[in-house]
Amino acid sequence: MRPRILTLTTDFGANGPYVASMKGVVLSRVPDVQFVDISHGIGPQNILEGAFVLACVVDAFPVGTVHLAVIDPGVGTHRRLVAAKMADQWFVLPDNGLLTYVAREHPVEEVFELENPSVARTPVSNTFHGRDLLAPAAAHLTLGLPAVELGPKRHGIVRLSAAEPRREDREVVGEVIFRDAFGNLITNVPASLLGETPPEAWEVELAGHRIDGLTRTYGLQPPGTLVSLVGSSGWLEVSLVNGDAARYLDCGPGATVWFRNKS
Repeated sequence: MRPRILTLTTDFGANGPYVASMKGVVLSRVPDVQFVDISHGIGPQNILEGAFVLACVVDAFPVGTVHLAVIDPGVGTHRRLVAAKMADQWFVLPDNGLLTYVAREHPVEEVFELENPSVARTPVSNTFHGRDLLAPAAAHLTLGLPAVELGPKRHGIVRLSAAEPRREDREVVGEVIFRDAFGNLITNVPASLLGETPPEAWEVELAGHRIDGLTRTYGLQPPGTLVSLVGSSGWLEVSLVNGDAARYLDCGPGATVWFRNKS
C-alpha cells in the first residue's frame, strides 16, 4: 500500500501549540499518516515566501501526496479555502496566491472550495482555520476520499501578478523572495527568462552592488566574492562565497534586483 504522505508548510514557527494541533486533528482521522514538515519558518504572513517553498518541493514528492499550507493573513475573512490538484498532488490552503509559483510549471487539474461543514472540525474558530477547516480537509484527501465531498468544484486559483519579474528590453527586473539558512538571496527570476544569452553577458545589481556575469557554482570564485548563479530551485540567486550575502548586502525579501544584458 502506498504511504499516506501529508506535508505541512506554515508561518507558525517552531514553538507554540499550532502545528501540533493541526497534526492532532489529522492523526485523529488518519492514524497511519506520514508527516513531512517542509517548513514552519515562513516569515509571518509572507505569502510569496510560502509560494516559493511549495514550488521548490512539489517535484520531489510522489503522486498522491497531500500538501497542507497555512500562511493565512486573511483568516476569518471572505477569502476562499481550497483543495487544488496539481502535478497529481493535492494542495489544501487559502486561495491567496500560495500556488502562484507551483502554477508556473504545473497546470491546475481540479479545484474544490472547502464548504462542507460535515468535514470540518467543530466548533470552528474564527482565527484558526488551519486546524478546524484545512487540516480536516487534508486528512480527507490523505485517506483517498473523493475531493467532491469537500465542497463545490471551482475554476482557477488566485495568482499574484506582482510576484512575477518584468522583462524590459535588455533588462529583467525582479525581487528577492527568499533568504535561505546560508544567507543566499533567491529571486523570483527563473533561469529560463534569461534565454540563451551567455552567462558572462549579464550584469546583476542588488542593494547598490554590481556583479559581472553569472557563475556556475559557488566554489568557482574565491571566498568573500559576491556572485550570482542559478540555484537548485532553477531560479537566480545572489550569494557570497563562504559567507552570508543577506548580511553583507543588508537586504532581504522585497529588495529589487536587476539583470542587465551587456552584449
